[in-house]
Parts: sequence; C-alpha cells; structure tokens
Amino acid sequence: MIVVRITGGLGNQMFQYAFARALQSRGKNVIVQWHGHRTKSRHNGWELDTVFKNPLSDKIKMANRSSILNAAAWFMRKTDRRREPKNIGFSPECLDATCGYLDGYWQTEKYFADIDHTIREDFQFKSLEGEKNIQLQERIASEPCVSVHVRRGDYLNHSDLSGVCGTDYYNKAFLRLDEEHPGCTPIVFSDDIPFCRELFGARKPVFVGWNQHENSWMDMALMGLCKHHIIANSSFSWWGAWLAPSQKGVVVAPSRWYADAGETANPHICPDNWIKL
Repeated sequence: MIVVRITGGLGNQMFQYAFARALQSRGKNVIVQWHGHRTKSRHNGWELDTVFKNPLSDKIKMANRSSILNAAAWFMRKTDRRREPKNIGFSPECLDATCGYLDGYWQTEKYFADIDHTIREDFQFKSLEGEKNIQLQERIASEPCVSVHVRRGDYLNHSDLSGVCGTDYYNKAFLRLDEEHPGCTPIVFSDDIPFCRELFGARKPVFVGWNQHENSWMDMALMGLCKHHIIANSSFSWWGAWLAPSQKGVVVAPSRWYADAGETANPHICPDNWIKL
C-alpha cells in the first residue's frame, strides 16, 4: 500500500492528489491522508471534496475516513516515510514506488502528464455563486482577458517566497503579453487590492478581492476561464492557468519560484511552453 500525504492550501492539495492519481493509474494500491497544519489557520482545511463537482475522496480512498486505514497510515509515516528530492523537481523513480508513506508537494505536471485528461475531469469546479462572480464569468466569456495573480498576504513574511514577483516582474510580463496580444482586459486577483490599484490602475483592470476563505476557490475557477495568464509563484494561480481550456493562450510565470534559488529550485514546476521571466 502507498499513502500520499495531503497538506497545505488548495493548490498544494491538487498537486498531491494528482501525484496520487498518477500512481493509482499505474495499478498501485494508493490511499491519501489529510494531514493539515494545526497552527496554520490561513488555509481552509481539506478542500478536495468541497470545491469540485465530484468529491475526490470517491476517486482515491481517504485514510482519515477509516480508523483502521488512518492508523495504518500513521504507522507507515513513522516506519516507511519517503520524501521527494531536495530540489523538489521531477523524480521519475518516485512513480515506481510500490509501498511507503510518500511525503512531498510533487509540483510538476511531469508526474501526471500521461493522465492529463483524467486530472482535468477530476478538477471540474462547482458552479460559481454570487452576482459579482456570475457577471465576471459572463464578461470573461465575451472578451479576451488575462488573469493576473498577485499574492502578498502570507508571502510577505515568508522568506522563501517573498520578493520573487515584484513590480519589475509584472511590468515585464505585461510587456511580453502586449507584444502578442494587445488590448486584453486584465482581471487582477489578489489579497492586497490597494497595492494592485497602484501597480495596475492605469490599465483599468477588474480587481477581484471578494472571494475569501472557503470561497477563495472561485478565484481559481475564474482564472481558468481567462485566455491568458500572468501567474505568481503560487500553486494557486499555477492551477488556474493549467486548467484553462484554451491551448492558444499565453502563460507568463516567474523564472524563479523561490527567493533563494538553491536546493529547492524545482526546475520543472512550469510546463515547457510557458514563458518564464
């Protein structure tokens, strides 16, 4: 039996689930265990059964739902715990595992590229709710839009993640987008709208800051409706761009995912056809 640990916010949970699904597709006996951080209240707990059309624990068994499975998972965590490589990049031998407690973020599509269709089917969001979201959904469908993700909040005090996507990055990203697709309407998603108004105000974007807490998934769903994307160094906007149905859109991503591009550089986090700046 293989146990895949699920932890973190929605974007991280999706990567870990996709990795588990890839193992399952190879005929492995896989279960997942939700192991949330008790002290990190900024996340919304287990979201994989609440934001998508179909509960994902119906696809892969969740250890927490069974006292026997949960006890077995904790035992394996203590006795046969295996972590992803230090650089957290693609390690194909991890897909060859036949047993053990696998602990990592698995943040690259290379783990699940051969089941691309399955992952997209699993990650179909529920219908959007709220007048603002419905109106924005209709606008995105009627004109070329670019989703822009600016994550500050929790990143400002996170030394590994802060400082990567600053003013210079977003200015270069827009210049690159304007070269190929001028005139797109920016849809700016952020936890710091006042900062974004100063940064992007001249472009007359739509600022989205109303989907919070348990409704934050609606931002990702709206991102996925846009044709083009300027993402942050965030798994949240990574998935917003990856799930977009248009294969002709431009995705601009930071070339560095971490402030210190050292051991945890993850050279494989962004697909090859994305533009890295």
